[in-house]
Amino acid sequence: MKIKIKNFASSAYLQEIEALHAWFLSDEPEFVISSSGTTGPAQDMRFKREAILASAYLSVDFFALNNQSRILLSLPLNKIGGMMLAIRAFLADAEIVAVDPVRNPLAQIPAEMQIDFVSMVPNQFVASLEHWSQVKTFLIGGGPLSNAALRLLDDIKPSCAIWHSYASTETLSHVALKPLYPKRAEAYLAMEGVSFGVNEEQCLHITAKALGLDRLQTKDVVDLIDAQHFIWKGRKDNVILSGGLKLYPEEIESQLHLEAPGFLWGHEDLELGQRMVWVMEESDFNDSVSSAIKSQVQGPNRPKAILLVPKLEFTATDKIKREASLQKGFKSIAL
Repeated sequence: MKIKIKNFASSAYLQEIEALHAWFLSDEPEFVISSSGTTGPAQDMRFKREAILASAYLSVDFFALNNQSRILLSLPLNKIGGMMLAIRAFLADAEIVAVDPVRNPLAQIPAEMQIDFVSMVPNQFVASLEHWSQVKTFLIGGGPLSNAALRLLDDIKPSCAIWHSYASTETLSHVALKPLYPKRAEAYLAMEGVSFGVNEEQCLHITAKALGLDRLQTKDVVDLIDAQHFIWKGRKDNVILSGGLKLYPEEIESQLHLEAPGFLWGHEDLELGQRMVWVMEESDFNDSVSSAIKSQVQGPNRPKAILLVPKLEFTATDKIKREASLQKGFKSIAL
């Protein structure tokens, strides 16, 4: 079976696609992929062929991908998102449109070319704003869309469908999805054959027999609705213990509508143990930031100060590296 491909990528990226396709056609029982390195050093992980194919089949069925579909492939193939998108395309016998993993991949293809399905990280999606009309369905992963990006959807009202994935390298891409547009949901829905539970700390665990997952324990704090639905609150690693309260930064960040990127952090405090602060780049700060924070969040959810750092550090998938961003020092502004 040959790859159906329209290539707008470099020869190196095309060779990676061909190498992955050769594995797909082989009888090799395992595949090695690198974790993202978001919460620690990246590491190589081995996955069984049957689990990889089972995960890909779930997505192929859910998004109704077939031999008439055209899939844009523009993610690194040495990471789980790109690797699994390619496998889905192979399984569906879909046509691949190959573009190097750049910030605005849709700008690299003809304006009249229509795409049925594409997976992107948030910064690629936002950068592709002028080309959204070329795509039927977006799947966003690698991090949450910012409030500013969600407001863009409401303002522009694009013709495409947009989904957000709950995924990790350990789960072989997404095990749950939630719609962002045209309908928007707060809760994630489990893929077929996947079920969820929580431990005593309300951290999600995942069971999916076909994927070889038996109560895979995560550090994601959630509100569990039932075995198939949950609302993500944030990472246990990032929880802030302030004056006897547990504050979940990611949940509160979703209430803040600020133009510049940043994050909430628990800064050591003599009285509170930790005080919650907003961290951002000094060059992005002005008085309107303080005013916006004061007006948008109230009570214990309001940060006590703003920490200004020289530069925010980001992963390759545009997630902020929280601890690394604070390593070069900061100055504090009271709120």
